[in-house]
Parts: sequence; C-alpha cells; structure tokens
Amino acid sequence: MTVRGVEQIPWLYDAMCTVMEWSGLSRWRSWLVEGARGRTLEVGCGTGRNLPRYGADVTLIGLEPDADALETAKARAPHRPLVRASAEALPFREGAFDTVVSSLVFCSVPRPEVGLAEVRRVLKDTGQLRMLEHVRHDAAMLGWLQDTIQPAWTVVAGGCHPNRRTEATVEAAGFRILGEGRRGDGTMRRFVAVKSSSEGHADGATKAEAAREG
Repeated sequence: MTVRGVEQIPWLYDAMCTVMEWSGLSRWRSWLVEGARGRTLEVGCGTGRNLPRYGADVTLIGLEPDADALETAKARAPHRPLVRASAEALPFREGAFDTVVSSLVFCSVPRPEVGLAEVRRVLKDTGQLRMLEHVRHDAAMLGWLQDTIQPAWTVVAGGCHPNRRTEATVEAAGFRILGEGRRGDGTMRRFVAVKSSSEGHADGATKAEAAREG
C-alpha cells in the first residue's frame, strides 16, 4: 500500500496552510499573485488557495499533478481552467506565458532543474517567474538539522525536500533574480526572476525535452 504524504491529503494540507497564512504567509501570497500580468500559468496550484486572488484581467491556467488536490482547486475556483500535468513536462508551447507563478512547489518537484527548464521554455523572453518557496536555512546549525531530517520528512510530506537551495537552482536554470520585492524570512523566500542569457543552459533544455518525450 502506498502511503500518501501530507501534501497529497488536501484537507490536511489546507489546514496547515491556514495556520501558516495566519502567521503572515497570506501577505506573501497576495504579493505573489498581484504582480501577475497577462497570460499566467500557476505551476503546482495545489488545492487552489491562490486562485481566487488573481485579478479578472489575468488570463490564468492552473496546473497540478495530484488529482485530489485538483478537485479541491476546481471547487475553490470553478471558472478558472485547470490542467493535470507535471512541472517536468509542461503541455504548452514555447513562450506561451507572460507570467509563471510558483508557490511552495519546487521543494517537491522530483527534478527541479528539469521543471525550471520547462518553466523557462514556456515563459516569454520578456516574462517573469514569481516564486514563493521554503529553502535551506542560512544558519549552519539549522541547515544541518534540515539535512538530517530530510529523508524522513520527504516521505512524510509527500516528496517535500526542506533543505533545497532553490534560489541557486533557479539561477542555474537560466534566470536572474531581481532585487526589487525580494524578501527572506528564516526558511521562506519570495522573489521575481527573469530570463538571463540563453547560453550555457543546453543541458537543462535537453533534460526537459527528454522528460516530455518520456
């Protein structure tokens, strides 16, 4: 029998998010979506907690791999188009979106470098990637603690890796993180990234292509 992690149990995940939002996460969620413009993809929309926050002027598509979470998202935002798919194989053409939004997602993507290569592929050259993620703590002791609990935590939390250096992975995938709006609080980060030079990112693009073909 497969044991489902916390992130695959919608009611439990929603309860955890509610507590986090009471403690300040809600303001960061609002910042995340308020900057979205034009045709927007939310990667890993989960149970849809962000979906009602988008303005009517945003043409939004939500993407989520988990069927149960997607059903909850449909109930929360019945008029928003939702797609069941993986971040590692986005079913969209190159340069399809003005904005890509990611909220507490890339801690759980099995191959984040492939997922980010896919995000880069579907994002317009003038587009923005807006992210809210939790990452490895900068403090040595707390980072070591995250490293220590990671194997067990990943099983319990349904694939979440609490010790990922997501900002570095984003930059390695061919993005440049902007200073404006960038914030850090403990293990939480929010930021906007834009495409950097396309040179030196062929490996990530190759992996993304292999994932789509697989």
